[in-house]
Amino acid sequence: MTNTDRIFGEDIFFNFIEVPFSEIDQRGDLVSQIRSRTLDGFIMKNVYSLDEVSDIKNFLSNLDESEFMPTPSGKIFPAPFAIITNTEEKLDSYYRKLARFDNYKTSHDVVGKLMTKLDSFFKKVAKNYQVSIPFNKIKDKEVAPGTFRMFFPGMGGLHVHCGNLFQAQSMFYYSLIKNNIDMNDQLSYFVVLQQPEAGGELTIYNMLWDKVKRKESPENNEFVIDDSGNFIYVKDVPSFAVKPKPGDVLVFSGGPIWHRVEDIKGAIPRITFGGFLNFSKGGSELYYWS
Repeated sequence: MTNTDRIFGEDIFFNFIEVPFSEIDQRGDLVSQIRSRTLDGFIMKNVYSLDEVSDIKNFLSNLDESEFMPTPSGKIFPAPFAIITNTEEKLDSYYRKLARFDNYKTSHDVVGKLMTKLDSFFKKVAKNYQVSIPFNKIKDKEVAPGTFRMFFPGMGGLHVHCGNLFQAQSMFYYSLIKNNIDMNDQLSYFVVLQQPEAGGELTIYNMLWDKVKRKESPENNEFVIDDSGNFIYVKDVPSFAVKPKPGDVLVFSGGPIWHRVEDIKGAIPRITFGGFLNFSKGGSELYYWS
């Protein structure tokens, strides 16, 4: 495709497209196309109105700081699954934090509407699948459907990674999923609530999991390691940028495609709500979580 104000670079080497929200009822095959690898990602534009986005941001601004978990680049709510390690105490802590989010879905219309609309969105763009949130098999409760993530200026972005890396980094969490999900090549999604003045774009690298499966450390942003043990310096890998606007929803093949969120510049934080999606091993169901 040609460059747009949402997808841009010298060479758009993966198949990313933009779709108007007005076409959602006619585009029920979008997720199927990603599964069949005829499509790598799509931005559905203006899923949420600017008034809805403003209401969500006002809700977040009124949350007590104790609700958020600090991260190296900002803060997150509710707590992510990465906090779950092989202890019952950590699992209990996760569900205490998730209960706060669940309460807000009923006590604050803005959060309930966010989740109702997101669920409807997934069901429409994945009309061939039964769509739901997976359960934790110990607690027999849903996991988080997504998380609010704030990236602050001057604190970096999100390190170079791909979704398949999380299988190794969070094996205990994934072992506790009750549903029969095929975790390979999971998809990523996020709703954009606020873009920074500069930076914060999603950089998509011409680099796939089938050849590159290692990093020296999660924080290393300089190079990754291919199957032969060679260092691949990220600055030398062709890339393009994806920068959805507030109210847009991005869904892409984040499991096998290496990507990063660029450093935040200016004075305005980047705010999103997002997580992951993937299919059941039988292929008839689609799950979303964070």
